[in-house]
Amino acid sequence: MKKQEYNIKQLYRHNPRITKGKLTIVYLDKAIKIFWNNIEVTQGVGLSTAINTLGLWTHSAKADWGILEDNKDHFKINIVFQDIPLSQVWNIKIENEREIEWQINTKVEEWLHIDEIRIVCIVNSNYKTWINNYQQEDFPRLDSNWHDLYFSHQPISLVGVRFSIGDIFLPSFILENQGKDLRSFIQNPPIEQQAHIIGFRHIDSKEHSDYLPGYYYHFSGKINLFEDDGLLDSKSEIIRKYSLEKFKRINDEKERKKIKQKLKILLVNLPWQKNGKWGVRAGSRWPHIKDDSEGDYLPFPFFLAYATSLLQKHGIDATLIDAIAEQIPEDKFLEKILGMDFDYLVAETSIPSFYYDLYILKKISTAGIPIILCGPNSEIYQTHFLKENEFITFVLYGEYEFTLLELVDFLQNNKDLSKVNGLIYKDKGIIKKNPPRSPFNIDLLPWPYRDSLPMHKYLDAPGEMLTPSVQMVASRGCPFKCQFCLWPQVIYQGHHYRFRNVKDVIDEMEYLVKRKGFKSVYFDDDTFNIGKNRMLNICEEIRKRGLDGIQWAIMARPDLMDEEILKNMKKAGVWAIKYGVESATQSLIDNIGKNMDLVKAERIIKITQDLGIKVHLTFTFGLPGETKQTIEKTIRYAINLNPFSVQFSITTPFPGTEYYENLEKKGLIVSKDLSSYDGHYQSVIRLENLSSQDLEISKQRAYRIWADHLRKKRGFWGDVKRFYAYTQGKGLYFALNKTKSYLKYIIFNRKKYLNCSI
Repeated sequence: MKKQEYNIKQLYRHNPRITKGKLTIVYLDKAIKIFWNNIEVTQGVGLSTAINTLGLWTHSAKADWGILEDNKDHFKINIVFQDIPLSQVWNIKIENEREIEWQINTKVEEWLHIDEIRIVCIVNSNYKTWINNYQQEDFPRLDSNWHDLYFSHQPISLVGVRFSIGDIFLPSFILENQGKDLRSFIQNPPIEQQAHIIGFRHIDSKEHSDYLPGYYYHFSGKINLFEDDGLLDSKSEIIRKYSLEKFKRINDEKERKKIKQKLKILLVNLPWQKNGKWGVRAGSRWPHIKDDSEGDYLPFPFFLAYATSLLQKHGIDATLIDAIAEQIPEDKFLEKILGMDFDYLVAETSIPSFYYDLYILKKISTAGIPIILCGPNSEIYQTHFLKENEFITFVLYGEYEFTLLELVDFLQNNKDLSKVNGLIYKDKGIIKKNPPRSPFNIDLLPWPYRDSLPMHKYLDAPGEMLTPSVQMVASRGCPFKCQFCLWPQVIYQGHHYRFRNVKDVIDEMEYLVKRKGFKSVYFDDDTFNIGKNRMLNICEEIRKRGLDGIQWAIMARPDLMDEEILKNMKKAGVWAIKYGVESATQSLIDNIGKNMDLVKAERIIKITQDLGIKVHLTFTFGLPGETKQTIEKTIRYAINLNPFSVQFSITTPFPGTEYYENLEKKGLIVSKDLSSYDGHYQSVIRLENLSSQDLEISKQRAYRIWADHLRKKRGFWGDVKRFYAYTQGKGLYFALNKTKSYLKYIIFNRKKYLNCSI
């Protein structure tokens, strides 16, 4: 065989290249070639990627390529695929003359189903042997057919080729995976290509193969070129020993499983529909049936998700289904879970969904499924509940993540259940309630489970933040004592406040943005902005990570803010802030125990707006001392503050709260029908000067005045833009009909619509 040596400068003199010692990488149109001592180690296009979408393959050689950066030791390449809405950025860097770093980040422009992604190296056919971790075999002779020589079904860290043949020397060529769990593959193409193919395969489960628009990290690895095969042998031996140890651990674990029963746990956010409309339950401080004005709003089920990840962290087989997020109706939900294999079902309930939840759970229990009930519902915390509902096996009261973990562990090991704090259970026909669980360090919780959930369905993006948006928490609890607030009084069992380690919070934020492709983050803390130094540290850490270009929003108290905090938040990328104001009358704020200075709150709201941060304000009608005049004052106050968005609700005294007890003593609760306790459509209270109907009408009136305020703010050209948007989205006929209805309202019905009064 003639010596295959080229003058690279002559052959590719017009192409960008980077060199270090004997190693040279050349960028060609739609190809990356690697040379060692002027001999091409690769073949054809060299490095490439291939993507399978719905059974159809496309690869980077068919894409449009362009160099973003070309430094002395580094290429940054943008690759835009022509047939699918996807692009990739490759970072290729020479570390030294035997080591190349290769990273691949993918951007999905539109929803895309991806079955498989391959990271491909096409290498010189003068290699004799392929290597997969520590396994080695010789390549067969090339012929006129494709041959799949090896496809691993388990994650692999190293794949490569070694032992050059003929009269040329080629160093061993090794591709190492340093990030995701990837599987390897090795192929021989037809003889006319004169090459071998090695690489890694990224394969998602069926539940995760649908990609939303966003950024995804797909490969981080190295190409190593070994002149000394002894170094490669040492690396392979380390992998072999590790694999043997891992195999032994797996076998030992299997033996332990044979000895000890392992329970399977299914956690669920049950379906909840009424008159064709879906409710929000798990993850909501205000569970209710949604109306059309809320659009796609859906809170993330934090307690269920944290409980699932905690169980999994401790080796317990746990799965989470959110039937509301997936919009699984009752019949399909029952069909789905009855076909699953699990030992206990854990369901989170709420006050307004309570009757419906029990109805579904009773159906489930007829299949012999033990049920564990939990959630912010003081009705289930009473011992008589288990006595009256024998189909419920256990109740977890308060924060239930660690209670559930202990319960499962005690059941698996036949331990004494009286030692599980936060548990209500039956013991030989007697209902027992163990002591409450003490507040725990929330840094003990792993990040919430998200893997099989429909994450693109969860939405709480104030200020119209970019989507897909993801919800997080940086703290838990609230030290303030608002009488009506549900979570601190019921599920937290007190006004405990605990915050997470700042670096861990931003680690999670960075992971969700950079690895999972979310474009914005909403921090759904009970009160985010407690502790000035902590706020400044969070902002500093966000900027340090380069995340200040990501939109984020928080739920906060305005009286805890100052201008320095807000300016730092703005620099760190905060997009919107939700402030709970409740009322425009200071005495009503004081009556409810909120302890907030309205004068300072108004000043902070104005500063927030002046900094360009979008503001969402919440108000409620029905606080102690409310009158027609205070309601009217609150509505005008909201209009004058001119927030980006607003929420009006009817104050609802959930059982278990101080406000419920106070109203109950005064005989001001007009309904004990728990399905009415949603603060949205109905009022379950009356006040000294207002009926329940007065409060319901006030909420309707507030939203009508707010809608009219938005119409005025939008102005004529805003209406023109809306007409254009309707035309583009739904056609001219729809736009004309909307315009006709709108003009009819303005001319004939507006005054009547706004003048509904209590």
